Amino acid sequence: MPLSPLDLAIEATKEEDYLRALTLFIDVYGTEDSPPLQTAKAASGLSYFGVCLALVQRKFKVAADLCRRAIDLEFYNGEHYANLARVYLAAGHRKKALDAIASGMKVAPENESLLAVRQQIGVRARPAIPFLDRSHPINVTLGQARHAKKVAEEAVPVKARPRRKR
Repeated sequence: MPLSPLDLAIEATKEEDYLRALTLFIDVYGTEDSPPLQTAKAASGLSYFGVCLALVQRKFKVAADLCRRAIDLEFYNGEHYANLARVYLAAGHRKKALDAIASGMKVAPENESLLAVRQQIGVRARPAIPFLDRSHPINVTLGQARHAKKVAEEAVPVKARPRRKR
């Protein structure tokens, strides 16, 4: 059975063919202002349409709104939270992306898309001196030293590392 245009658009987005997907979404919905709100299928379409708008046309506000509408329709679907995080990352809002992932992990902790986006973002280490701001020169210097030490340790083969005294 052939896929519907909406299914083709979602599939193209998952395959990271965002321009083709955006073209298919526009064929289905018309513009970003007119998508329907009723069904679960519409929720998936809205979410992936938002990702395409953010990555291709750089329309971050509209894209985030579409992803939030999808979450309103299907709050239990981790894909929508992952897509919202992708939109925020594309817009340069790392903190909002992390918040979206945290919200998604509460309702769908095993969702592969959420886990993949979380791994893509990475987790920052705590500041060396927590009561100082992350951008304080002392924290910056200590953080750089900690990172340099970590990189140096990873460059030395495991067998060549000296044993630490306990």
